[in-house]
Amino acid sequence: MLKIIGETHPGRVRSMNQDVFSYQTFGDNCGFAIVCDGMGGARAGDVASKTTCDMVSAFFSRDLRADMSDAAIKAVMFSAISAANAKVYAMSRENWEYSGMGTTMVAAVLMNNDLHIISIGDSRLYVTDAKQAVQITRDHTVTQHMVEIGELTAEQALTHERRHQLTRAVGVGDTLDIDYQMVELQPEQRVLLCSDGLTNYAGEDMLAKLVKKAVQNQNTKHLIDYANNRGGSDNVTAVVMYRV
Repeated sequence: MLKIIGETHPGRVRSMNQDVFSYQTFGDNCGFAIVCDGMGGARAGDVASKTTCDMVSAFFSRDLRADMSDAAIKAVMFSAISAANAKVYAMSRENWEYSGMGTTMVAAVLMNNDLHIISIGDSRLYVTDAKQAVQITRDHTVTQHMVEIGELTAEQALTHERRHQLTRAVGVGDTLDIDYQMVELQPEQRVLLCSDGLTNYAGEDMLAKLVKKAVQNQNTKHLIDYANNRGGSDNVTAVVMYRV
């Protein structure tokens, strides 16, 4: 049976939480999870992330059904995020207070053993087991691009001043480049979706341990506390999908 747990926290520094998450299960073997991290000023970032998460969640709740084909699931996911992008972009054009707003988004749909993933920005999805966590999504950041073209090493990117500068976000343009992939999930594997408020502090080895504890405790408080106890410089969100 599929279980999903999640939590968000503003962190130790910021008064507002611009992270938003949502999840839902359909029967024993199907469900979805979403994490968004807003950008573009206090009020605007909050609006962008909530609007995106609410719209994508509504599309998924309405259109996803157990035993859909892979192609149908992908079509639902692309329709949902495209509609959210259009909505957020229109809002930013119509109201000067929302100008330039946008949000990251990572979303996963698990249908039996097939995990469908879409991502924009630097919120991440990991697949974990008892020993390791493997990052499945690719960060859409300036530093990631610099690593890929050989201008930075992965170690240098961790502390580079532009490491949080996004190259893609929902709502910043009338078109959107979406990363999609599908992976086969093994019975013992878990899925972690999170904002960078967590990955700023926790590497892959630690994430595997924290997710294991989250499943044992049936909540993600351990993941949130880990980031907050090390500074909590940003909003932090963690959602875990697992089977029991």
